[in-house]
Amino acid sequence: MNILKPELLWVENRCYRLPGNSERTNTHNMSPYTEDDYQDDPMDCEDEYVNSDIEVVPHEGTKFKHTFHVAKSFFPFIIGTKNSSRKRLEAETRTVIQIPGIGQDGDIVITGHDRKGVITARRRINLLIAASRKRLTYTHFLSIPLNEGHVIMKFNMFKNDVLTNSGKTSKGVDETIFQIPSKLHLTLGVMTLLDDAEINQAIEALNYCKEHVVKPIIQKYGQIHIHIQGTEIMNDDPTEAKVLYARISNSSEGLQEIVDAIANYYADIGLIRKETDQLKLHVTLMNTSFKLRNEELNNKIRGPFDATKILKAHESTFFGEVPLKQIHLSQRHTISSNGYYQANGKISLSEDM
Repeated sequence: MNILKPELLWVENRCYRLPGNSERTNTHNMSPYTEDDYQDDPMDCEDEYVNSDIEVVPHEGTKFKHTFHVAKSFFPFIIGTKNSSRKRLEAETRTVIQIPGIGQDGDIVITGHDRKGVITARRRINLLIAASRKRLTYTHFLSIPLNEGHVIMKFNMFKNDVLTNSGKTSKGVDETIFQIPSKLHLTLGVMTLLDDAEINQAIEALNYCKEHVVKPIIQKYGQIHIHIQGTEIMNDDPTEAKVLYARISNSSEGLQEIVDAIANYYADIGLIRKETDQLKLHVTLMNTSFKLRNEELNNKIRGPFDATKILKAHESTFFGEVPLKQIHLSQRHTISSNGYYQANGKISLSEDM
């Protein structure tokens, strides 16, 4: 099926096919340059270079130059094994690509005699970065904190019931797979941010979304409320569950519109990779991956748990309703003074925005 339906990657409104098994691709020697161009008139292609937003300036009289920032973590992917990727890029685009040395920060500089070649080289580097970013560990996520006092109280009541009643004898159920109460949240999207420049870009995007995405929707609906009720699992077999979550009611009017619009914007600027058109809003209550929080359990198997009785007992359990107050750019695997994730940036929301 990977051959019949290869993975697609959108970069700057251009679609590319990633051939082969992406899980086994050598990311230091990739050449994912197979491009789907959906333009009706091939003569329009030249306009892409004339009207490109990639800034190319004259250089040394007869040459052109383009300078841009890339997190140094991506340099090995662009260079490739024994400099193979960079050499191939330079040969195919007839450019020279200067990259800072190992461990050094700095800009990448592309020079060439042809403006079109310089732009093509930059686009291919963008594609390499996008493809390799997908294979790196997520570092940050957009979140809506739900650690209000009454929600935490309801969660603790749920946890106590599961451990002492509805899930007491169920396979795989123990205290280590429950969420930390102070970290209850909604996730709008996860991302990999590898240096201060990328973090600042994500913060600027969040501020942009406040003015141009969230503010108009709140003016339309008024104060957005998040209604949390009922439980579900991520997979189809309750006896082999790995994640159990609380549902967000459809009565949370305007919320879905906000989170989808924000995720779309972050996807457009290349910071979030969206898998679906509409985000599935949920509050994770139990997750077998939480076992890894305990160092002594790192070597134990992350087995599933039986959620059958828990789902039956808490099919309609009400966990609370909270107003949408803030959206955070949260850093994974951290904890702040109030027990929530550390925030690199946040926006405050209210009806009178």
